Amino acid sequence: MGRRPCGSPCPPPPARGRSRGPGSRLTGGATLADALAVVAIASAAAAVAAPSIKNLQEAVAIRSAASQVTAAFFRARAYAIARGVYVGMKFRRNGNSYEWTLYQDGNGNGIRTAEINRGVDRPVGVFYPWNRNDVRPGILSGQPVPDPSSFGQSLDRPDDPIRFNSSDICSFSPQGESTPGSVYLWDGHDRMAVVRVYGRSAKVRTLYYRRGESEWKP
Repeated sequence: MGRRPCGSPCPPPPARGRSRGPGSRLTGGATLADALAVVAIASAAAAVAAPSIKNLQEAVAIRSAASQVTAAFFRARAYAIARGVYVGMKFRRNGNSYEWTLYQDGNGNGIRTAEINRGVDRPVGVFYPWNRNDVRPGILSGQPVPDPSSFGQSLDRPDDPIRFNSSDICSFSPQGESTPGSVYLWDGHDRMAVVRVYGRSAKVRTLYYRRGESEWKP
């Protein structure tokens, strides 16, 4: 085609990015409808992912808390062996926080709550702080919880999460033997853990439970 003669009016090219009616395009070629679709998809994906993230956070929290209890047991046992003394580990409130406190037997008959209260069994100055509010010793409420020791049975005494024979003190001998018992942990919602100590061997095993399930799992 020939060029227009000089002096002939030439129509200006359309401005880039200017609206041309319905389905108008944004800079770079994407339409407003495309952008809204992307936002909608991203919002839907976030809504689907949110429960999964929450479940992961809860699972990590209960497992982390169980690991802290296990570590406290190991340290208490190591203290008893290293110093050749009988010690007991008790969960207690200290001001606005909680802690595991070690007590030493003062009269040769084991560590007892009554004798702690009387000052016979004294703290040895070793404390394992419990600086978390997401998980604490407790038993899930609102429904029966399976007893990990008795298939088909539910836990009794839901107000007693720390059980070592008839006490809430886990004792260790200079030979490393332990009082058998359990510490139940609850996140205040749907998850629990139980940290169990086995007598002579002082072996520790942890199981986990979630509301609505029929049994505890490793």
